[in-house]
Parts: sequence; C-alpha cells; structure tokens
Amino acid sequence: MSNSIFSSKRFVLLCKQHVIHNSEFLMLSAVAYIGVIFIVLSLAQVGNSFRAHDLDSFQGFLVGFIAVFGVLYAGHSFPALRSKESTINYLMVPASVPEKFVFEFANRIGLTILMLPLLYWATFHLQGYFFTIFTDQVFRPIGPQYLVKIDMPDPEYPLLIYTLISAGVLLAFVLAFTGAAMFNKQPLVKSLFAVAVIVMFFIGYSYIVVEHLGVGRYNPPENMFLIPMNEMKVLQLVSLALIITTAIMLFVAFRKLKEREV
Repeated sequence: MSNSIFSSKRFVLLCKQHVIHNSEFLMLSAVAYIGVIFIVLSLAQVGNSFRAHDLDSFQGFLVGFIAVFGVLYAGHSFPALRSKESTINYLMVPASVPEKFVFEFANRIGLTILMLPLLYWATFHLQGYFFTIFTDQVFRPIGPQYLVKIDMPDPEYPLLIYTLISAGVLLAFVLAFTGAAMFNKQPLVKSLFAVAVIVMFFIGYSYIVVEHLGVGRYNPPENMFLIPMNEMKVLQLVSLALIITTAIMLFVAFRKLKEREV
C-alpha cells in the first residue's frame, strides 16, 4: 500500500512508465487529432469558396477543437479503474495517491491545455499553406499569441473576461476528469448526463424563484453583499463561483481515488 508522501523520484518513474506503456497510443492519438483538424479545416474552406481562414476562423475552430477533444481526453482519465483486474494492478503501482492524482491531472488536463493548442496552431498553418498550392488565395499566418489572446474590441474588463473564460474552460475539463474518477463504466456519458441534469434543475429552479415567487421584481439596495449590481461585480462573482467549483470537484476526485486505496 502506497503512503501519502509525494516523492519526485517516484513521480518521475510513474511518468516514464506511462510513456513506455502508452507511447504508441499517444502517437496515434496525436496523428488522429491532427488529421481531424486538417480535414475539418479543409471542408470548411471548400464550403467557403476556398477562401483562406482568417483570425476569426482560427479562434472559432480553436475553441471547438479544444473543447471537444479536451473533454473527451479528460473524460477518460484513470483508465485503469474501468475494470476490477486493472484496478487491482493500478493500486499495486508503487506510488502514493497524491502522485497518481497529480500525474493524471497533469497528463489529462495540463497536457491538454499545453499541447492541443500548439498542435492545432501547427496544423492550421500546414493546412493553410497546403491550400495555397491549389488556389489563388493568400494565406496569412497567425501568431501563436492568438492561442490565448482574444480578438475583441477594447473590452471594458479584459482581465476579468480572461479569468472568466479560463475558469470556465478549466471547469469543463475538471468536471469530465472528476466524473472519470467517480464512475467505472461509461464515465464521460454519465458525467455529461449528470451535468445536464444539474443545469436543467438550476435553470428550472431559477425560473420558478424569479418569475413565480416574484424575486425578479425585488429591488435590493446597491450595497447588499453578494448581490451584483453592475457588470464588473457579475463577472467577479461568476469567476469566483467557477474557481470554487473547480477546486471542489478536484477535491472530490482526489477523495474518490483515495477511497479505492483503502
């Protein structure tokens, strides 16, 4: 039984073991990801009269690809927990619970945030230059800074908007990650279903409270705590809620993994 102490040496060995056992799968996954991006971008360009993709297209497809593939990858975290036999082998790995958890988080979420945008950026330019061979369109390269820099006209609260978007993306990945730690069978499907049920319940509850109970006609004083009265406070409150929810979900995932070690 592994202890609860984090050892950098054991963590490095855990990473090496994963690379050795899954190098072929990782390479095939990267090739499939690049291939899907190339095909989708090509079809979109053909449907747009072969016009070269611009910055808006670049960032629009970026959000779509990262969201879909990121959630898919995070939703299949802890693959060894899918069956009883593999779970027993996983629990016998000479590493502590924090080491296994940090490794899985870094692999499924950290690696996603770092590598998927870079692979997308490289594939976007490869596809763009490839199509210039067959068309008379001029492809204009897009700097890698636009992977994180949002092209919006002079936002009033740029830091808050970036914080809100980053927290929302991270929460989406963490929800899929936590679901993979909680459910043994079909973790991603069950996670998406649970999130959908919670969102529908929240929307229905809010509608009843605001419309049928008359809360929407209540005019609170502007200095009341936790009641946002302007756009900046709303962004701050939503960002804080997303960050707190992310932290809670990570704690839940850690506790579920630790329960299996008992």
